[in-house]
Amino acid sequence: MAHEKRHAFSVPTCLLIALLSLASIATLWLAVSHVVDTEREQAIESTMQADANLAIAFEQDLIRTLKAAEQVAAFARKSYLLHGKAPDIRGWIKDHTIREHMFTILSVVDAQGRIIASTQDTPPEVNYSDRDFFTTQQHTKEDKLYVSRAVFGRVSHQWRIPMSLRITLDGGGFGGVVVIAIDPAYLTHFYQHTAKASQTNTLVQVLGADGYTRGSQIGGTMDFDHDARAQPWFIRAKTHPVGQFVTDLPDRIPRIISYRTLDQYPLTVVLGTPLDQAVAGASKRHNRYWIAAGLTTLALLAVAGLLTIILARQRASTLALLASEARLTHATRHDALTGLPNRVLFQERCQRALATAQRHRRLVAILYLDLDGFKSVNDEYGHASGDALLKQAAQRLLQQVRATSQDTVARFGGDEFAILLDDLHARADTERIIRDILAALSEPFTIKGTTVQLSASIGAVEYPQHGNTLDMLMGHADAAMYAAKKAGKNQFMWWSPTT
Repeated sequence: MAHEKRHAFSVPTCLLIALLSLASIATLWLAVSHVVDTEREQAIESTMQADANLAIAFEQDLIRTLKAAEQVAAFARKSYLLHGKAPDIRGWIKDHTIREHMFTILSVVDAQGRIIASTQDTPPEVNYSDRDFFTTQQHTKEDKLYVSRAVFGRVSHQWRIPMSLRITLDGGGFGGVVVIAIDPAYLTHFYQHTAKASQTNTLVQVLGADGYTRGSQIGGTMDFDHDARAQPWFIRAKTHPVGQFVTDLPDRIPRIISYRTLDQYPLTVVLGTPLDQAVAGASKRHNRYWIAAGLTTLALLAVAGLLTIILARQRASTLALLASEARLTHATRHDALTGLPNRVLFQERCQRALATAQRHRRLVAILYLDLDGFKSVNDEYGHASGDALLKQAAQRLLQQVRATSQDTVARFGGDEFAILLDDLHARADTERIIRDILAALSEPFTIKGTTVQLSASIGAVEYPQHGNTLDMLMGHADAAMYAAKKAGKNQFMWWSPTT
């Protein structure tokens, strides 16, 4: 007999322990996975913020460089127009009138493309009339610095980025250009003074509006005049001057891209931090998390096995089983996420309330409620944020019902809730509570530091006016709720035969 009782109790106990162990292990791994995902997202967000600030500094540094070049070119142009002859550019360099060493290649070119003054010795046969920096200024009336694509210098015999300023004669005629040629590396020299300079595979780029790079670095490798028209940041910059995103182009290395288009010049600065570097710190912690989760799983399994053996040999397993059954009973009658009664418990309470109302001729109201806009929040911020939002909504609903009454707030699943209002005196009491609920749910919700706005559509019925059975009342409340949603949301509607 003792043998039969012992085995009768041990079988469900072992099953319960196994299920709880598996549930605990699953919860553990899900929690670790959530932490890993969250920390990864935070690392990416942190890198994006840092890169956004760095891109602003990069943009400002490049603007200062271009403005300095424009001032030097404007100074040379003014001297040429004022005196009507070639300025002493070499003298300016010698006496440090021009102090920026990057601007030491400076030339004044007449309307026929001939060099009339330069910091370099120029053969008489050299002519710039076919150069892009010359023809662009020749066919425009705008007084703007033009940053050309890289060219191989006919005098310097080096690759340079020409920047030209138009010389406009009295009367508006074209009088030539002042051109400054700089090393492409100068455009990205800002990068060398940042903490990212030592990181491999970091992308730094200055991109022209024509889609060709004026200067580019990946790690320590320099590049220029690269066709970037197919790159996603060039395509996006056409409609969004500032942006951030993750891509695996151009060399199949995933990067966090931050770009900014300059207001004064048709150029875009681009920073690309390798994704693996951005999440490196988090990845190291994640490895420890997974190891800890594995060890904890082994410990849970060992504990579960030991507990099963102990409970199988003790009559105290009966108490553990009863406690477990009580917990399971509670779970079947309550919503796991919010702790509110579920559909089963709500219907039981409604049946009792209707029976009491029938005996004592009282009013009972049932509200069917659906959150407006919850799906878009859930899709945008994720299920974890959606769950947090549902918990907040549940608490707000509980605060609006009467604390001293038998009112019940229940969750049916998803973003659907039901409310039982018991022992009412008049319809005005119900409408007052409904308006309070609508106002409470219209207040902004805060999810992970982000504010979101929701509302609710509510369908309402009264017993006995709208039905004399629970199924009829629930069906009518559901129909009224959909009518309220269809009518524009953020409102309630009483059921009527025309609903």
